[in-house]
Amino acid sequence: MKRVFRPFWSYDLPKSEAWLADMASQGWVLTEWNLLLRRFTFRQDQPIQRSYQIGYAPSSQPSMSSSLAAEGWSKRLQQGKWTVYENDQMPSQIKAYPSRKHFLRRNRKISYLFMGILLYLLLIAMIPLIILGFSLSQDTPLQVQPSPMWAVTWAAAALAVILLVLAIYSIIKLRAASKALLLNHEDFKKSHEPQKPAGVTMTKLKLGWMYAPDRLEEWLEDKERLGWNLYKVGPGGTLFHFSKSSPRIMKYHADYQVIGDEEYFELHRQAGWDKVYSSSSSLQKWTLWSREELDRAEQPEIYSDPYHRLKHARKIAISYTALFLPMILLYSLNVTAFIDGMLQDGITASRAWNTSLMFLSILLFGSFAGRTWLYYRRLKRL
Repeated sequence: MKRVFRPFWSYDLPKSEAWLADMASQGWVLTEWNLLLRRFTFRQDQPIQRSYQIGYAPSSQPSMSSSLAAEGWSKRLQQGKWTVYENDQMPSQIKAYPSRKHFLRRNRKISYLFMGILLYLLLIAMIPLIILGFSLSQDTPLQVQPSPMWAVTWAAAALAVILLVLAIYSIIKLRAASKALLLNHEDFKKSHEPQKPAGVTMTKLKLGWMYAPDRLEEWLEDKERLGWNLYKVGPGGTLFHFSKSSPRIMKYHADYQVIGDEEYFELHRQAGWDKVYSSSSSLQKWTLWSREELDRAEQPEIYSDPYHRLKHARKIAISYTALFLPMILLYSLNVTAFIDGMLQDGITASRAWNTSLMFLSILLFGSFAGRTWLYYRRLKRL
């Protein structure tokens, strides 16, 4: 048996996971885990190549999702909110990992806590420093009075210094760990960039799908059932590239988010969803997710109940209405001005052309906003 004390193992999960994998390759298999004492216990066994992941959740999870189990993950140990997962496959063969969402949120909260402690200690330290500086600026000499309480003062000062160092170290380590996880996510994304497959391919243009995302989802799922597998979406989100292969039962979801942070993408990726497309526009934050349907009963949906899906549709309709309504009103004022000018001064080719363009713009932007409300109405009828 071997016991190892690692007080700050949770500050850098990738490093701790690599350490566990290295211990397994040396024949030391993890058998016990004491969170309170920050101690890992190993037993000697045959060397084995194994991947580890440490998961964190706000409450203990008795079961594991089918998408993780399909990738070969199994629970090694579980204690409180922490779980150690293991996988006998090579890291390059693994496509789904336990979620980091709650761990990233935990890191952020702990960082805020230590930042508060750091600011508090700095403010407390400023008071005697200001008094000392003011005293030194005077001509009167300083006098130190002996007191039996100096031991308590020095002990408190030493404790404050230790806490200050711990706060600074924790903030640096936690931020570095979160940044490393984000970089790993970007590397994972780049390593899984779709390549053009061999064989028959097809490209389809789909304009304005974001105003009726349910139609796009149905269209893509129908293509998959016919054997046209989607492998890439163009940068603008309008060109869809398919390859001819065997039919698949796929689930697609077009999701609109005002802000899509790292937790959002990590959560869905770990739940078994693959990101097919994500818009880079600051006005339209669309992400297209796909997932092969293995077990509908166990696989979580992005919006698991009709209420939240309807709420999401209403958010889309309100957002695009707020975006296009000022344009519609502006063009309506221009049309009114052009018509009034033609009634007073007569019709000219330029005025007729400008008025027609304004009418077309009003109809176009009005149709965009109207289609989002029709999408909301379709979901409301379900």
